[in-house]
Amino acid sequence: MPPAGPGTTRFQLDGRTVDAVDGESILDVASRTGVALPHLCHHADLRPDGNCRACVVEIEGERALAPSCCRSPTDGMVVHTGSVRAVRARELVLELLRGESAATVSGDSELAAWCERLGVDRSRFAARSRPAADQSHPAIHVDLDACIQCTRC
Repeated sequence: MPPAGPGTTRFQLDGRTVDAVDGESILDVASRTGVALPHLCHHADLRPDGNCRACVVEIEGERALAPSCCRSPTDGMVVHTGSVRAVRARELVLELLRGESAATVSGDSELAAWCERLGVDRSRFAARSRPAADQSHPAIHVDLDACIQCTRC
C-alpha cells in the first residue's frame, strides 16, 4: 500500500484502500465511502465515547472488536465491517437494546430504524420489569427506562 499524503491516513476498509483525513474516525470514513454501520451514540457535535457499541468493527491483529465511532485509523490498518464476528456483535447489541426498551421504542426512532435495517425484529431476551416514569413535574415526564446510555442528551 503506497503511503498516504500529508494529513491523511491510508488503510484497508473491507478490502478497499481508503484515506482518512486527520481527525476522522473509522465510522466517519465508512459513512463517507458508502459503508453503513449502525450508530446510536455518535453525533457530529459531541465527543465520541463508543457507549452504545452498535458500530463495532473487526481490526486485524486485535483481539477485541473496536467501536468505529471513537477509533481513528492508522496507516496500514485492516478493518472488516462485514465479518461474521462484527455483524453478530452489532446485531446482538441492537437486540439487547431493543429488548431493554421494547415498550418505549417508537417506530421512528434511530434504534427502531437500525433494527429494521439489520433485520432485528424481536429480542430473545426476557423483558425486565420497568419502574413507572417520573411524572412529578407538570411539564416534564422522565422515563429513564428508555435510556440506552448514549450520552447524547
